[in-house]
Amino acid sequence: NLELMKDLDKSCSKKGEELLQAQQQYVELAQEKLSRVRVVQNPDGSGPQLADDEGSSAKRKATEAFIPTTEELFDYTYQPELYRKIRKLQEECMQKSDEKVYVAQQAFELIDTQVQRLDDDLAEMEKLLQAAGSFDTGVTAKENDMAAAQPTPGSEWILAKVIHHDLNTGMYELADEDVESSNKIMHLPEGQVIVLYPVEKLRSGDTVFAVYPDTTSFYQATVVQAPRRQGGGGGGMSLVMVKFHDDADEAGVTHEKAVPLKHVMLPP
Repeated sequence: NLELMKDLDKSCSKKGEELLQAQQQYVELAQEKLSRVRVVQNPDGSGPQLADDEGSSAKRKATEAFIPTTEELFDYTYQPELYRKIRKLQEECMQKSDEKVYVAQQAFELIDTQVQRLDDDLAEMEKLLQAAGSFDTGVTAKENDMAAAQPTPGSEWILAKVIHHDLNTGMYELADEDVESSNKIMHLPEGQVIVLYPVEKLRSGDTVFAVYPDTTSFYQATVVQAPRRQGGGGGGMSLVMVKFHDDADEAGVTHEKAVPLKHVMLPP
């Protein structure tokens, strides 16, 4: 497709130059012809007319003021062969342009498909790295940052706040966000801690882990509506509408729940 685009560019550019030259030639011939124009009286007295040294003319009625119309000037300066050449070149340029647009659309769709595939592959790799505790978010954990913590290997993820992160040992000191927790302070390795940061490009149907409302525990959920900022201005909170798995009521209906984006993470 790219090679075809190059060929079409060259062809269209060449046709465009030919069209421009033909148009300039037409204008120059028209100007030359108009420079020879003069007003003469018809021998039969029927009225004045445009005439040049070659005898070409455009008649008008004697009762009208002599102001040539656009049609008269066009007829007077008309160059049939050159005009047909210009029209043909215009049609060819339009055809080449339409072909370029069609090929460009095909190329865009192909590239967009590849980019989407790369995004999906990167997302899968990110999940694998997060599960292995090797994912570098590019963000250094700071005091009071929110994180998902796994108190013991294989246990559920809970919401916690970073107290300190030792870069040398990789150990985290965290505070459980559950006020009723008996183990308020935890010391965990990096593999059992995921510092929370806004998840980008969430779409309807994505699987995530989110804090269930009125708890501090993460549960698996499906996004039903992309994040939206609540409240006016830039200070509103971004919320995500999700359906938690195994959360059906007595009637078997799973209701949507709003969860702050800051309490959502990709599956660990």
